[in-house]
Amino acid sequence: MVRPTAFALVLLAALPARAQAPACAAAQTQMEMNECAAREYKKHDVAMNDIYQQLLAKLKDPAQTEMLVAAERAWVAYRDKFCAFQSSETVGGSIHPLIETGCLDEKTNIHTAELTRQLNCKEGDPSCVH
Repeated sequence: MVRPTAFALVLLAALPARAQAPACAAAQTQMEMNECAAREYKKHDVAMNDIYQQLLAKLKDPAQTEMLVAAERAWVAYRDKFCAFQSSETVGGSIHPLIETGCLDEKTNIHTAELTRQLNCKEGDPSCVH
């Protein structure tokens, strides 16, 4: 039988590097780690939404705007459901918020990079909206 402490350490070691960022290195308790991870995720979510708003403002074609809005809604649903699935083994445990928030943060950072690439596309790149 795996002891809860050993299980928590294995899960913590499996977290993406972003969830254990230096900003959270001083956290000592599970509650502090959970709170720090939540702050980091919220900060990254705000940054992603800023990029998304900039991309929306850049679009001139209403059909492209509708496509981006629909894609973003679908992405949010995917992110939330995938992270709920990924963290499902920890539901009820004190580490659950850290695991779920780590997943949300990782997905958000990846998506921010995708949106940023679209926003900063060079003229002539066929994979970009101009």
